[in-house]
Amino acid sequence: METSRHISFTILAFTVLAAGTLLLEHTGFFAGAFRTEILARVDVGDVVSVGEAVTAQNTSASDKASPR
Repeated sequence: METSRHISFTILAFTVLAAGTLLLEHTGFFAGAFRTEILARVDVGDVVSVGEAVTAQNTSASDKASPR
């Protein structure tokens, strides 16, 4: 006698649930539920140019240098 392969009910239920969730997300039912938007605002005063950064680094380095 041959034995039939038994599919676990838990695995089958999980597969059906995952496929249904993906299908609902794809059709737009869960639109935005699995997506995160990052909203940020940058003011002109917050932006530091490369020249300003180098000048600030050189200034702090010369302040730390010991006189000879």
